[in-house]
Amino acid sequence: MDWVELSFSKKEVRRSGDYLANLETVKFSPKDFLRAYGVLDNWRASHAYPLQSMLGYYRKKAMDIDPKAIVVRRLKRAPSIISKLMRESGMKLDRMEDIGGCRIVVSNLSQVYAVKNAIVKGRTRNILRRERDYIKDPKPSGYRGIHLVYRYNGQKEQYSSHSVELQIRSKVQHSWATAVEVVGTFTGQGLKASQGAEDWLEFFRLASVAFSDIEHKTLIENKNTKDRKRLLESIEKLGVQPRLKAFAVSTQHLNQHLNRSTDNTFTYFLLLLKIDQQKIQIFSHIDVDSATAQYADFEKRIRNDRQRDVVLVSADSVRGLKKAYPNYFADTTEFSKNIERILSAHNSQEIKD
Repeated sequence: MDWVELSFSKKEVRRSGDYLANLETVKFSPKDFLRAYGVLDNWRASHAYPLQSMLGYYRKKAMDIDPKAIVVRRLKRAPSIISKLMRESGMKLDRMEDIGGCRIVVSNLSQVYAVKNAIVKGRTRNILRRERDYIKDPKPSGYRGIHLVYRYNGQKEQYSSHSVELQIRSKVQHSWATAVEVVGTFTGQGLKASQGAEDWLEFFRLASVAFSDIEHKTLIENKNTKDRKRLLESIEKLGVQPRLKAFAVSTQHLNQHLNRSTDNTFTYFLLLLKIDQQKIQIFSHIDVDSATAQYADFEKRIRNDRQRDVVLVSADSVRGLKKAYPNYFADTTEFSKNIERILSAHNSQEIKD
């Protein structure tokens, strides 16, 4: 397979990122925009090989600890890249660490740390650049998980400046993060970036605390805290459970993919979410060139359409894809189950695992 290489200088990548960061404040010509967007797209696509090269290592370490672990990868959406450039002061496109991302979801909290330790202490040529423990120190939004950033240091020197971010989450943490993205997508709010209606932001902050109690088996013990009482009020006020059910997405042509066998190789899936129709369309690709080309084409076509969203991810099956990225299928089943556990704990003296 021929992998995409960076066709521009790092200086040009940074210049294009600075340009895109000012889209809302400075008027630019369509020609200039397309030029900068093309540089961004090439820089993003060139992360495919470093992602692939690291994936096998991550997957083996995860599967050794949890055979049911979900391990997938994705290239960051262009709107998300541009939004981050606009939102974070001093952010530079050539230094953005999460353009290429891997995600590992394991069954429980102890396995999160076991996988992290196995990866960090294992033998790899790639360089650990950063480690963030958002479980011990959650983000203000309530997000929990462990992030590792590795810089590629393999034989292909043309990728030596590329970084890949690895997210490691438990199933409970993953259910929370999924619900944040689902609600944000269908209500048009940037909840993931702590932007949007305060009532939803507060609900997810409080839910994160309760979800941590689930993992530490202190759900009953902490059921009468102020945070828990405020959470119960938010659940009722927002009508959380019925609203999440209303976000359920039906898929187009999904069944033809469900039983697809890929012989343990990864297929690229392009997901086109039609928010107003509550539908998702799936396009599959074997090679990265056709996948990233269609990805860029869709992003340009729907750039100003708030009712469309597109993402390029990869997994060994659509079934695995749905488990790892349930937010793109509006699947909040696990989140709803955890909310039910919280409600049950409020009315009982014991909780069943």
